Amino acid sequence: MRAWIMRAFDIRAGEGRLAALAFAVLLLLISAHTILETARDALLLTRMPARELGIVYIAVAICTLPAAGIGSRAGERFGARRTLMGMLIAAAASVVTLFLLPTSRVTIVTVYVASGLIGSVLVPQFWTLIGSLFTVAQARRLVSVVAAAGIVGGVLGSGAAAAAIMAIRIKALLIVSATVFLATAGLLAFLPKAERIAGPAKTRAQTAARSSAGSSPATVFRKEPFLWRIALLVVLSTATLLALDYFFKWTVARTIPNAEVGPFVARYYAALNGVSLVVQLLIGNALVRRFGVAVAITVTPFLLLLGAVGTLVVGGVAISVELLKGLDGSFRNSVHRITTELIYLPIPSSSRERAKPLIDGALVRIAQGVTSAFLLALGGASFLTPRIFAVVVVALAFAWLVTAISMRHPYLGLLRRAVSTDSMGAPGDPDPIDMESAEALVGHLSSSDTGQVVGAMRVLARRKRERLISSLILMHEDEVVLMRALEMFGESTRTDWYGRAEKLLTHPSEPIRIAAARALALHNQLNVEKLVSDAGSRLQGYAALHLALRELSPAARARSQKGEDGQKPLDPATDLAMHPRIAPLLELEGEAGDSARLGLLTAIGDVQPMQRLSALLLELSEKPGPSAEWTELLARAAARQQSTAMVPQLIANLTRRDGREAIRTALVELGEPVLDQVWSALRDRRRPRNLRMHLPNTLARFGTKKAADHLLENIETEHDGLVRYKSIRALGRVVAEHHIRIDRVRVEKLAYANLVEHFRIMRLRAGLCKGLAAVPEMLCRKNATQRLLVGLLDDKLRQSLERTFRLLKITHPNEDIHRVYIACLSTDKHARANAAEFLDVLLRRADQQPLRALLRLVADDLSLDERVARAAPLVHFVIPRSRNEALTALINDNDLTVATLAALYALEVGDTPLFVAVRDARRERPSLEQMATKVFDDSIDTKERSHG
Repeated sequence: MRAWIMRAFDIRAGEGRLAALAFAVLLLLISAHTILETARDALLLTRMPARELGIVYIAVAICTLPAAGIGSRAGERFGARRTLMGMLIAAAASVVTLFLLPTSRVTIVTVYVASGLIGSVLVPQFWTLIGSLFTVAQARRLVSVVAAAGIVGGVLGSGAAAAAIMAIRIKALLIVSATVFLATAGLLAFLPKAERIAGPAKTRAQTAARSSAGSSPATVFRKEPFLWRIALLVVLSTATLLALDYFFKWTVARTIPNAEVGPFVARYYAALNGVSLVVQLLIGNALVRRFGVAVAITVTPFLLLLGAVGTLVVGGVAISVELLKGLDGSFRNSVHRITTELIYLPIPSSSRERAKPLIDGALVRIAQGVTSAFLLALGGASFLTPRIFAVVVVALAFAWLVTAISMRHPYLGLLRRAVSTDSMGAPGDPDPIDMESAEALVGHLSSSDTGQVVGAMRVLARRKRERLISSLILMHEDEVVLMRALEMFGESTRTDWYGRAEKLLTHPSEPIRIAAARALALHNQLNVEKLVSDAGSRLQGYAALHLALRELSPAARARSQKGEDGQKPLDPATDLAMHPRIAPLLELEGEAGDSARLGLLTAIGDVQPMQRLSALLLELSEKPGPSAEWTELLARAAARQQSTAMVPQLIANLTRRDGREAIRTALVELGEPVLDQVWSALRDRRRPRNLRMHLPNTLARFGTKKAADHLLENIETEHDGLVRYKSIRALGRVVAEHHIRIDRVRVEKLAYANLVEHFRIMRLRAGLCKGLAAVPEMLCRKNATQRLLVGLLDDKLRQSLERTFRLLKITHPNEDIHRVYIACLSTDKHARANAAEFLDVLLRRADQQPLRALLRLVADDLSLDERVARAAPLVHFVIPRSRNEALTALINDNDLTVATLAALYALEVGDTPLFVAVRDARRERPSLEQMATKVFDDSIDTKERSHG
């Protein structure tokens, strides 16, 4: 029975005694208070007129405020446990004193006020004590278990009162209540001290509390705006429940004879608490686990609103009011109590400890007082009728429901902030630069530090203030500065730099001369004749193409035909590769030839697109260059000339790391038709893996819906794990950078599949740990194959989980899912709990529930075996009963590397059944032989001989 209870209520090792004691304390506390409530309601309804019921509510509100303040200060000074014990003893003494006083109208009001004070001070003080004993993670699991004690106590208390009232006077119930209060105080002595339970977590909480002790409640509310929403929710729920309670008692006083009120109230409360217990055990905890706090918090107001509307429709007849009160009693101490406590948890403990007494104490009593005064005024003016009462309850319940529904988004934001304090918005445009900053940046342009100069230039250009960069920068001595300045001027519309750039055509460094020529050519300011005599072969190649194109221009051909330039006329259809200026450069050998061809490629990438350049470009592509610069220039030239014939070669060159980004840029510039060629290459599984693995990112560069759809399809159908992973990353990049909407259901199905694989691997990883005591010490600690196998499985566990969260990021691009992923893997229980709650609120749709259940296991604080056991019924797998079963499954795994390592380890373990499994695997999968090679064969031979 103990084991069943631990499993059914998720009570884990070391928590049973604490949970049982907390349960017993609350049970006795609520039992005593319920007996007292039965006595006070019976006395009140038989001795006071119904129209004056509001007086007692106002009196309770007035007296509770100072009592709550005294209790809070006592808790800070003496501790929560000692304070609660003292309050219980004081409550018992007060109740006995009231019993001894003669029964009168004043005594009855005093009994009611005392009952309200006891319920308003003792119960919150109990939950404060529980908060100091439980960590946040424990509270999420155990608060519903402990809260059930309140319902059980209500059942026992009302049942005991109903039975006792048959034999004793109503007022004698006060003695019974006082006795139970004293028993509760005695049981508190067995609760462990908070310091021993909370440990470091409590120390951190106390430190945070001391740091904020001097802050006022207003400051806390200003720092945590979500507290205002909680306060509004509590005020509206309090007003609704009080109006409903008032309505019920007003109806009972009107419709039931005085002699029958006591037995009726006792029986009704007993039945009500019984129903509440059933709701708590069967619905409350399951509802919170299934739908999360943000949804469960709307259940109680929704049901009360429906009940109040029904009561209004039927005219407020007694039976409808009793049923409405039944809904209140069923859900107030179960779902409503649990959700109200849990809604506070993501708030930092220091802020929570400052604000919770104010909200649950002062604001609750103020709400009760205002509502009571309003109802009392209506009664005094003779406006109270069943329909008016029903209208009031409908209005308050509707406001409560609207507020509860509006809590989801701010609650999600609070969890988001609890998981990560980083900004999750995309970086916006750079801030505009002010004059003082601009002057400082211009000053950096004259620095002797090259890095400062280049950095200042980039900052000014990024903020569209490049005109502040003087053309005198072209007199700088550093080549890096000159190259960056020429590139920037070439892309601008400025003209004040032409003269200084022309002087750089004679610079000693050929890269500077090339950069100056390119910048001038982009502005049609390059005098090519000045480059013909240049000693650098690269610049000669650059000039050769410009001269050849000039000679083939219509104006040049006309002059040549007239003999004005003294040259032989050229055929316009002449292939540029055969042009007398270019053909020698194509045939030139050695370093000079490579440099000249680089010059040709550079020029092709600068000039306007021409059809006749495509053939020359293809011929140049057949002469691969010696460096990454060659690949980059080839890609740039193909994009400039819109040469789609170059696409197959560009795709093939993606296997080269150097120049890969330039190729991708070129493919995108070639346009949408190229996307289909990249997609076809990705789908062609005959292509080498080292090419296919780079194609998803290339597809992502197109940034279109079509590219995103192709990537999603590839994730769904790709068999190669590495290519699939690259596709996931590429799709995430497309969604994040281009804000493209993806089919959420398809992506979440993939996330779920990765989680299923995660737990499948986890069960085999856990199975390897079973029976290790029977393995020789050498194999347990020093076996290299075992370490490799376990390490590989751990890597696959991390990879499958990472893929799951990457896919979640695709469906929720505006959330910082990476931080949630980090929190789920954290050793901090509080971070894991906040991450789990965040995912619970985020994944709220019905089709997301299987995914949500597995993610809850990922973030939960469980051991490996417990996690596997809880996942088994969700993903429908069989847990290996022994190490041999796990190894046999791994030998037959689809991953060849895993299967090979498992087979090698099985041979080293030396069990005959494992030898049979290995031999069968060898016969069915010849690829195992290729993977294991000679080491595998030698192990088989040695082990088989040793076993005959």
